[in-house]
Amino acid sequence: MVSKLLRLRPKGDLLKVEQQLLEEFKRANFLLVKEHQAMNDWDYLTLGQHYGLPTRLLDWSNNALTALWFATEQYKMERSRQPYATIWILMATEAHYLNMKENHNPFTVNKTRLFRPRIIKQRINNQSGVFTVQSTESIKKRLSLHQEEDFASRLLKIMIPGKCQESVRDELHTLGVNAFSVFPELEGLCSLLQWKFFH
Repeated sequence: MVSKLLRLRPKGDLLKVEQQLLEEFKRANFLLVKEHQAMNDWDYLTLGQHYGLPTRLLDWSNNALTALWFATEQYKMERSRQPYATIWILMATEAHYLNMKENHNPFTVNKTRLFRPRIIKQRINNQSGVFTVQSTESIKKRLSLHQEEDFASRLLKIMIPGKCQESVRDELHTLGVNAFSVFPELEGLCSLLQWKFFH
């Protein structure tokens, strides 16, 4: 389990590329997003992560059904490579979370930690989203979460056979978990309608 930032090959020094990427995202953000309240680097990383920007964050959900939806969605996109969908459970305690009341900087956290983002977009709320933020030291060493001392023994992997995917998706839809509930925007609505009428 590694962040998108570590899965891609940067054109140059990884940490410098990360900073340049975020600065470009901030600069262009005002053209694409309605005005928000004042945003900090945590907010920009959260927003970028939710829209595919390579960041040092890993997405998690406190909602098991949302996690199951994402696992089956990922399987749908990669079915030729994997015979099953995977859900990762992180059995974290409050001690694994950053205290966001303290003045933390996402680029200087000394240990990989979880954080609860501000709800700057409805999708973050709907997904019960939380994140792990990797320390710069972990990024330099290119560590996956499995290799992080505080998290390695706290990860549990659940595999769902491919043959169960359709029925799982149908059950999730019955329970109100679908593309539009997870992504409450036009993109999610269109994805739900396509699934509903063409799957």
